[in-house]
Amino acid sequence: MHLLRFTFENHRSFRDEATLDLTRSSLKTLRLPQGTTWAEHIHHVDGIYGANASGKTNILDALHYTLEAIEFSATSWLELPEFPRAPFALTTQTMSGPATFELEFVQAGQRYEYRFTTNTDGIVEESLRKVSTRWKTIYTRSRSGNVKGLSGIPRVAPRELALSRAARLGDPTVQPIWEGIMRGFDIYSVGDREVRTRLDHIARQLQDRTLSLDALVTLAHIADTGITDIEVEERAIPPQFAQLLAQMIAPSNDTDQEDTPENSSDEAEELSNFIVRNLLFHHGTESGRLRNSDESTGTMAWLALGTAVVSALRQGKVLVVDELGASLHPQLSRLIIDWFEDPEINTTGAQLIITSHDMTLLDAGRGNREKWEQVWFVEKGSDGASELFNLADFPLQKGSNIVKQYLEGRFGGVPYTVPSLIHTLLNTHTEEKE
Repeated sequence: MHLLRFTFENHRSFRDEATLDLTRSSLKTLRLPQGTTWAEHIHHVDGIYGANASGKTNILDALHYTLEAIEFSATSWLELPEFPRAPFALTTQTMSGPATFELEFVQAGQRYEYRFTTNTDGIVEESLRKVSTRWKTIYTRSRSGNVKGLSGIPRVAPRELALSRAARLGDPTVQPIWEGIMRGFDIYSVGDREVRTRLDHIARQLQDRTLSLDALVTLAHIADTGITDIEVEERAIPPQFAQLLAQMIAPSNDTDQEDTPENSSDEAEELSNFIVRNLLFHHGTESGRLRNSDESTGTMAWLALGTAVVSALRQGKVLVVDELGASLHPQLSRLIIDWFEDPEINTTGAQLIITSHDMTLLDAGRGNREKWEQVWFVEKGSDGASELFNLADFPLQKGSNIVKQYLEGRFGGVPYTVPSLIHTLLNTHTEEKE
C-alpha cells in the first residue's frame, strides 16, 4: 500500500477542503514513469506541525473515520441510532452540510482513487476509479443507493458504502481493494490506553507465536532499556473473581432470561477459562523479573510503538503516529524516521505520517525542496477553522534555517502565547489567600 493523497472536507475543525499530498514533485503523470517505482515518487515520512488545539490530530481523525466507514458501514454502523459523523460544528450550514473523504493510493501496483460524501442521513455519493491510460470508473453509487458498475450489487442501503457491502459479499473486483486498504494502514494514537492495548496484542502474538521473543528483545536492546530477556506469564482468573465478574455483566433487565444460579455459574466457568497474559522482563544476569506495570513508561511506549514500526516496514503499511516522541527519547523518535527513510531498511516502501512539536525530527532545517515537501503546518483561524499548508509553498532560499524561522513564527503553526497573564493568576491567588 502506498498512500498518494488524502483529501477531506467538513470534518471536526476542518471546515474547508484539505489535502495531505504524499507525492513528490517528480510525479507529473497518472501512470508510473517508465523505469521507476512508486517508492521513488512518494514521501516515506511526512510530519504535521502546529500549536496545541490547532487541528493536527483532526487530520489523523479524518483518516481514521474514513477507514472505519470503509470497514464498518455495512456491518456495525447499521445498528447505530444515527449515522456517525463529526462535521465542523461552529456553523449551522456545516453541521447539516456534506462532508467529503478521498483516498488516492497504490495497491498491488495499480493506482486508485476512492471517494465518498456523507450527510446527516448517510452516504450522498461514492465512486471508485483506477488509472489505465486515464482515469477509468470502476463503479459509482448515488444518493438513493443505486450502484452502477458492480454486477450483483445493484443497490445498497442509504447508510452503507458500496465498497463495504461488496467486500462483505466477496465481490472479486472490490474485495481485494477493500482488504488492501484495511491491511495497509495502522493508526497509533497517543496515550497510556493505546500502549496497554498494544502490549496486550504483543502478549497474544507472543503466545500465538506470530511474534518472536527474540524480535521483542532485540527492540528492547535497540533502545538500551537494560532488558535482557522477556517471557509471557499466563494465569487463570481466580474462580471467585470470575463469579463476581459474571454477576456484574449479567443482564438485569432481560425478561427473556432468568438470572438463575445456573446461568451465573455458566458465565463464571466461561470467565475462569479466560487467560490473563502478562509480560515479564528480565534485567541483568540475575533471575529477578519485572512485570510490565513495573517497567518505565518510556520502555513500554517504545515496545508498543516499535512493534508497530517493524510490522509497517515488513508489510509496506502506512503507519500514522499521533504525537511522535510524546513518551520517547528524541533519539528514538529520530531513529524511527531514519528507518523509514533508509531504502536499505525500508524495502517495502512503507510510509510514516506523524504529528509532532519537534521540528528537528525531519531534518528539514537546511534541506532541499524534497525535504520541505514533507513538512506540513496546521493553523486555526479566528473563526475556529483549521487550515493545512505545506512548507514548500513558502518562498525559501537554499540553506534557510527552517527550524529557527519556524520558532520565530514565520510559517505560522506556533502558539501565540501571552505569558504576562501569569501575573493576573498570581495576584488572584494572593487576594484569595488574604
